[in-house]
Amino acid sequence: MSYIYPRLPRTDVESEISRLERTIQSGGIARPFQDGAHHPAATFPGEGVPVPASHLRALHDAIGEAVAADTSLRRGDRDRAFDRATGNALAEWFEQEGRQQASHPDVWPYLTLVVLPDFAVQRFGPDSRGKLPADRYRAGRRNVFQRLYLRSWILGDLLNDPDLPIYEDELVGLIDRNLSSDHRLARLVSEQIMSLSRASSRRDIVRTAFKSLQFELRVTDLSAMESEDLRALLANLFAVYVP
Repeated sequence: MSYIYPRLPRTDVESEISRLERTIQSGGIARPFQDGAHHPAATFPGEGVPVPASHLRALHDAIGEAVAADTSLRRGDRDRAFDRATGNALAEWFEQEGRQQASHPDVWPYLTLVVLPDFAVQRFGPDSRGKLPADRYRAGRRNVFQRLYLRSWILGDLLNDPDLPIYEDELVGLIDRNLSSDHRLARLVSEQIMSLSRASSRRDIVRTAFKSLQFELRVTDLSAMESEDLRALLANLFAVYVP
C-alpha cells in the first residue's frame, strides 16, 4: 500500500523546535510522537491513505536498531558510524515506501521533530546555551536526516567501505552542489576521491578538482557521455593535481 506522508506547516516547525529546546533545558528527553499519535497540525497533502503513526514507529525502531551506539568509539568516529547506519536505514525504508515520499523537503522536518527527535538530538544536540542547530531540524539539505538519506541513496555501497572513507567536506561537496543531481556522476566522482586514499594533500586535490569539474559542467554535457569516457575524464581532472 502506498501511504501519504505528513508535513508540518513551517510555523509549527519553529514551534516544535522551541518546544524541544524547552524540554531538554528542563531535564526532559526527546520522545517520538509526543502526544502518542500524529502531530495535531500534521497535513497529508494529495490523495491516498495517510500513513499510520504505528507504521512510522516501525521506521523509528529500524533507525534504533541501526544506530545502536558503540561507546568505545571517539566522537568523530561515532558520528560517522551514526551517519552511515542511519543513511542506509533511511535509503532501505524509502526504497520500499517509494522514493516520492522522501522527495518533498517538508516531509523531513516532520520525521525529524515528530518521528525521530531522539535520534536528531543524539546527532545534533543543543549548544551550551541550550539552543538546537535549527537548520538541522527544518526543511532543506542540511536537515539531519534528509542529507543522510540523499548521501546513502546516491553513493550506495561506496559509503560502507571502511578502508576508503569519504570525508565530511567531500560529501558536502557532492551533495550540496549540483553534482548530486546526476547520481552516476556523483558515484564516479566518489570513486576518484576514494582512489586518493589517505594522501596528505587529498583535501586540496579534491577541492581543486571540484572547481575544475564545475567549469566542465558548464561547457560539456557530461550526462551524454558513456560511463567509461566519463570515468576517464574524471580521472584526468583528479590526476592533474596529484603532487
